[in-house]
Amino acid sequence: MIKLKIFNISYERGRQILLFLFCLFLAFIIWSIHKLSESYTVYMQYRVTASAGLDGRSSEADSENLLMVRGKATGFYILQHRFTSKESSLKILPERRLVKRRTGVRDGFFVLVKDVNDKLIQSLGNNVFVESFTTDTLFFVFPGQTNKKVAVKTNFMLSFAPQYTLGSKPKISPDSVTLYGESSLLSQIDSVITKPVKHEALVKSLEGVTELVPINGVRFSESDIFYSMDVVRYVEKSIIIPVTFVNLPQEARVKAHPSEVKLYYTEKFGEPTFEQTFIALEVDYREYKSSINGVVKVKLSGEQKGMLSWRIDPPFVEVISTLEDS
Repeated sequence: MIKLKIFNISYERGRQILLFLFCLFLAFIIWSIHKLSESYTVYMQYRVTASAGLDGRSSEADSENLLMVRGKATGFYILQHRFTSKESSLKILPERRLVKRRTGVRDGFFVLVKDVNDKLIQSLGNNVFVESFTTDTLFFVFPGQTNKKVAVKTNFMLSFAPQYTLGSKPKISPDSVTLYGESSLLSQIDSVITKPVKHEALVKSLEGVTELVPINGVRFSESDIFYSMDVVRYVEKSIIIPVTFVNLPQEARVKAHPSEVKLYYTEKFGEPTFEQTFIALEVDYREYKSSINGVVKVKLSGEQKGMLSWRIDPPFVEVISTLEDS
């Protein structure tokens, strides 16, 4: 029969062991930092993105092959390069004359590494001391693109202080932009929208700049949109106006019930009231004839200069024939 002997470790002995292990771990950390701080000659590979600005083509493209670089870098950078995608890409802006067509490849182009040697080194920055590039040519595909002009739609989220509102429709510039992209993608886009513009409790006019919401695979002729808003103080008034008919046949005899409706309207505070004589509340006889129950919507017509907003109460009237139409 085998007996296991249980060793009792004193508190002081245990504390010494823990201290030793901690010192060992600390020594390992210091050694690792020292080693990672040193420079090493290694081979690294990068995906290169070229922004060539070719007419009628995609603004940029990623290289089909990888750029192989032999150079010196710290251990920290080497680890970062190998384990994070961020450090595995470079971006260059080659001159148009350096981007040459590839024979037999649709939309294919190539750039000689020796022609953009300085730009590649600049893109690497101080992270890598380049000894040589083992890749001599970078291959790209810049798809052909069409363009399309579309309207800009705003995404305003506005609230106003009591008795304040917009004096006119917000103005934007530009109100349309040109899109560049593949025709199949552009055919699905009829407009572009701005990023949200939020303002609360407005009491005065304002202006500013917002951006268009990006669309994958599409480039905008302009992405910054200037806007301005005229905020004014208003008062609400009301008047009673008789209902009149339009498109009424000579032989028709009809009346509206009620025969008068109330028009509520707002106007700028302190400015003259609009000319009531130049407006009318009308009912279209043709809508009455095509209606099922003779209930027709009342419409405002005439000069509405000076009005900020308006509503009619009631918005519908019942049209009653007082003589059978022929």
